[in-house]
Amino acid sequence: MPASNEQSLRRRVRGLASGAADLAERIIAELSFAEGLCGLHPRRAGAWRKLIARAWGVLARPRSAPGLKRAVADAEKLLAPVGKVARTYTVHCVGHGHIDMNWMWSWPETVAVTHDTFVTVLKLMEEFDDFCYTQSQASVYAIVRDYHPELLEPIRARVAEGRWEVAAAHWVEGDKNLACGESLARHLLYTRRFVRELFAIDPEDQPLDWEPDTFGHAITVPTIVSRAAVRRYYMCRGGHWDKPPVFWYRGPDGSRILVYLETGWYNGRVEPGATEGLLKLAAATGLRDRMLVYGVGDHGGGPTRRDIRRAREMNDWPIFPAFRPATTRDFYAILEAEGDRWPVVDRELNFEFTGCYTSQSRIKRNNRLGENHMLEAEAAAALAAGALGRPCPHEALRKTWIDVLFSHFHDILPGSGSPETRAYNEGMFQRIAASAGTIKTGVIRALASAVDTRIAGEAPAAPSPAREPTAFGAGAGRGAGLGGLSSAGHVADGPRPFVVFNPTAWPRREVVPATVWDVAPDAPAGDAPPAPKRFRVRTPDGRAAPAQTLGTGNYWGHRYTDLLLPVDVAAMSYAALAVEEGDAPDATTGVRCVEDPPRQVPFGTGCPTLENERLAVRFDPLTGGVVGLLDKDGGVDLADPRRPMAVLEYIRERPGGMSAWVIHETAERRCPLPVESLRNVRAGPHEAATEARLKLDDSTLTVTYVLRAGARWLEVRIAATWLHRGGPDVGTPKLRMRFPLALADARATYEVPFGTIRRDGRDGEEVPALRFADVLGRQGRAAAGCAVLNDGKHGHALDARDDAATLSVTLLRSSYEPDPLPEIGDHAMRLAIVPHAGRLPAGERVRLAAAFNHPLHVVPTDAHPGDLAPVGPAVVAARPDGVVVSSVRPADDGDGFIVHLHETAGRNANARVAVDDGLLGRVEDVVEVDLLERAVKTSTARPAGAGFAVRVPARGIAAVRVRTGR
Repeated sequence: MPASNEQSLRRRVRGLASGAADLAERIIAELSFAEGLCGLHPRRAGAWRKLIARAWGVLARPRSAPGLKRAVADAEKLLAPVGKVARTYTVHCVGHGHIDMNWMWSWPETVAVTHDTFVTVLKLMEEFDDFCYTQSQASVYAIVRDYHPELLEPIRARVAEGRWEVAAAHWVEGDKNLACGESLARHLLYTRRFVRELFAIDPEDQPLDWEPDTFGHAITVPTIVSRAAVRRYYMCRGGHWDKPPVFWYRGPDGSRILVYLETGWYNGRVEPGATEGLLKLAAATGLRDRMLVYGVGDHGGGPTRRDIRRAREMNDWPIFPAFRPATTRDFYAILEAEGDRWPVVDRELNFEFTGCYTSQSRIKRNNRLGENHMLEAEAAAALAAGALGRPCPHEALRKTWIDVLFSHFHDILPGSGSPETRAYNEGMFQRIAASAGTIKTGVIRALASAVDTRIAGEAPAAPSPAREPTAFGAGAGRGAGLGGLSSAGHVADGPRPFVVFNPTAWPRREVVPATVWDVAPDAPAGDAPPAPKRFRVRTPDGRAAPAQTLGTGNYWGHRYTDLLLPVDVAAMSYAALAVEEGDAPDATTGVRCVEDPPRQVPFGTGCPTLENERLAVRFDPLTGGVVGLLDKDGGVDLADPRRPMAVLEYIRERPGGMSAWVIHETAERRCPLPVESLRNVRAGPHEAATEARLKLDDSTLTVTYVLRAGARWLEVRIAATWLHRGGPDVGTPKLRMRFPLALADARATYEVPFGTIRRDGRDGEEVPALRFADVLGRQGRAAAGCAVLNDGKHGHALDARDDAATLSVTLLRSSYEPDPLPEIGDHAMRLAIVPHAGRLPAGERVRLAAAFNHPLHVVPTDAHPGDLAPVGPAVVAARPDGVVVSSVRPADDGDGFIVHLHETAGRNANARVAVDDGLLGRVEDVVEVDLLERAVKTSTARPAGAGFAVRVPARGIAAVRVRTGR
């Protein structure tokens, strides 16, 4: 459309009577749309453009409002042939109110925003009988239920009419990169049940996953959501690369969902310019329909009266598309009807805001701990239900999981919220930790009370008067601060048994911490100071081993001694130990810390070295970093002495907008940081450690390298008192740990929800991962690699050259908007380095990362008889090795228990899962279910021996309901 014609018309209507400007806007919009149709219908374009030119000629004459009205009518008559085609195009007007959970405001304001938005929508529905509205997120409906129940019946009535669409498949519009696969599964389970209970909507009646503002989508999203009756997906963001507006999103297992990528935005307005998105979509797809999501959003508000009236007005324009009030259903039905036309996308839909992988580290730590606690609580509850007949705390599990899920919102977990966001998350995490800790403590202590723990002898008939006043009830609450199990002792005298629970579905041989309380030191000889007690650990088969003392101290009126004990625990099972006072034979294997390495380790001399049966580690006294990392099993050393590994790096980004979201250009870099001291702090036999102390301006840092007996990994513990702030005057300070690797042609594999993905690391861009990144390359002609595990860090960057590679993990990042001081304070973080020759099997990577995140649980108890043997058998175990049991939990409906498995090696698997009939009961019935615990149409699960078999697709997941009996 010639700009001169439009400008001339607009000038001429200035100063005319009211309504002239509206008429001008109408005809200009119609002529613009007609011109756009010419590009979509080239065979008619010549004739249509002549009509358009004549219409402009008619519009050039009038100089009065009545004349303009007549001219517009004449022009529209001229354009009638174009109008017939224009009316075959449709804009589906979907009213929506985007409500961010606690983004730039407090929880009370979120509650008020939800209420006010819904009141507005209900009033508009009374006024306009064809107005339709779509609202996602179970969280907002829970707000109505809990705070404004008087709105429930009016909303239910509109839902029943079909005018209010409940587009909630997840509890919140959450992050899809940083939440684990099991969390995404619980979103679907609890949301679908909540929506059915509140609105009587079955999952198949609501097949849409509404995620417009989510900052990226993992490659496994189709694999997960398609197993919960989701087949439609709505999004606006998906990485800065060209994508088709309509496509099938296919997961690694072949599952797929139909995606509509918004051509405008989810806070749209109903206005003539909406046809631009329609024309753009038509040009790309051939569709004559567009879904326009409109309404004031982010802080709620929703559709306005102006929007609704504007849609009605434009619907009467003859040379314009139809504007129809709608929900999403009709538009997606059109897309599905032409499903064979749409291309397939089978890559991750990333990256958006890379700063969000690291901003607000406390929120990310809280999330990881919350997820871990809940999976452990579920596993313990399943075992206690099967072994003890203990009732499952279904309601407590459900409520606590929902608290975890809430903070997955796309401005909370990514760290792009205000101080109020962080404060609410901190408070909610304390509630999560208390609830999950209570569940775990209750069921594991109940399990311990049923285990025969008389392995160190019988308890005395009466406690010693010398011990009773202090020992009983010692250490109340110690260890439970972040949701762990309290180490409190309730033994007045006698043996000190402990029961160790393994929350993972594979055997573990590890070293565990235990605490003994109020132990008097040995009497001194002469004037010598009291000697600390020595302890040994005894196993049920009578073997004794030394217990390593970590330290002693006082805790609120009671003296404690922290010990390390070796233990073997079967898959998802338990084992009893007893701690005794006295010496034990020296450990035949273990770990040691030496100044000069033994001859069989090909390192130089003069540097601190840690060594166990599998690893030998040498440190650089100048940087405190690792300059030797020998995998004894494979004979490869992954460290480069010229570039120390596991060293801290300080980076300051230049000032820039949206610092929580965006990583800006580097202004300053310091690496390595100066080391004030490097010393050995523990020397075995179960744990050895070397500690480096560093100073960074006003911040103090301690890095402790820990090697335990038999461990495959070197643990790196970082403690930081971080006083670096960001701001528009200084930019964004951040702390990273660098892992230079002696590898050529390296690429990295990262964990994503229920899977992994390989990414090229040539540009060093920050990318997200869950619990591990594994770098694989070459040493000479042989393959070798190194996995780095984490306990709550997500931002990784691989800088891979032809002959060297460096993996960096961001630990802290002091963004300054919208939260000016998110990181100031004390932080404790853990990483682990796993060197390996050849490829590390995919299932092994997952198990190592899970073991690092799910420590064995230790509970003190007393000596007593019990129905359960001192050492439990494997409760649930799967094969082949490529199949990993990701969770075992009581079914949410109380009918049996649910096992989730996922395949990691890329091969279809006929999995066999052994189930111990003594603890969980004899398997009587199995059925394959979806993630909503409903039987699938064609179940591949069947009883097999003492357990069951099920087919798990390559890189896919499977869920099985198991019913047992006695």
